[in-house]
Amino acid sequence: MDKRENVKIRKVEANVKGINIEFEEYYKIDPVTGEEIFDRNIEIENDTRLYDLYKKQVNLLTSSEIKDIRKKYDMNQKEFALAIGVGEITIHRFENGSIQTESVDSIIKLSEDPDIMYNLLIKNQNNLSNNDFNKFLNKVIALKKLKHHKIANFNINDYINLDFKTETVDNVANWLIIEYNTQIDNVSKKYGIEDNCAKAEYITPLKLQKLLYYIQGLTLRIYDKPAYSDNIVAWQYGPVIEAIYQKYKGRNPISTPKASCIICDGLKKIIELVVSSYGQMEAGTLINLTHDEEPWTNTENKKTINTNKIKEYFNKVYE
Repeated sequence: MDKRENVKIRKVEANVKGINIEFEEYYKIDPVTGEEIFDRNIEIENDTRLYDLYKKQVNLLTSSEIKDIRKKYDMNQKEFALAIGVGEITIHRFENGSIQTESVDSIIKLSEDPDIMYNLLIKNQNNLSNNDFNKFLNKVIALKKLKHHKIANFNINDYINLDFKTETVDNVANWLIIEYNTQIDNVSKKYGIEDNCAKAEYITPLKLQKLLYYIQGLTLRIYDKPAYSDNIVAWQYGPVIEAIYQKYKGRNPISTPKASCIICDGLKKIIELVVSSYGQMEAGTLINLTHDEEPWTNTENKKTINTNKIKEYFNKVYE
């Protein structure tokens, strides 16, 4: 219900390009006579809302969706139009309710991908000043980098209603080892691999450290709370939890624990997510990945990685 003074709502049906659309129309009344009066701003708002409903029905981007893509690159309307190679006032018109063509809509949709936006920016470089081009290029490159660090694929709504509490790092590591090794066992059984071969693929101390780091990052992103309270330290080969390093010191694969601990459902699901995504990568690849991420690169060697840095980074990667 609209709370603006003297503004009412009524259901109406309108025809847009041959499609009948029912929507709630705002209108203003005179407080003295009670009669309807014309208000240009309300009429513009009604048109924008009506056209957005049409856009949704025909699979075009809405005005707010176009704006969100543009703001992702810190561009104003003219800059974004020039960067993707459309008319200077095109984006202004579409963000203010005009209905875009399918061809322009396709370009805007594609531009949401930083890899494609990079190519568009290079292609349309001459449309921009050197300063603007370099500024936007740096922004796009930074977003490209974040995109390639987005390894896990998840819907946060599948997690937020699950029970969650911060656990001890020993419990998290214990459950991680069980989950990882169980997946290895399942693959071995499925493809008839000999047991001794499967054991050689069990989780190593090095990989355990890297997956514990990604569990912490995703937990901070999803629950805004840590998976465990132990500090993560920036070592030469990436983030490390020193207590776990001492417990599983060495290079040999870690055997599956005989007895499992009990952890909350939310954290259990995050561990499954990390094992099925980051866990598929080689330990060396995980080292390189962490070496290319802000929490490690912005922390001195042997110093504690600030938990807020981890949270801020993973919020950017998985926004």
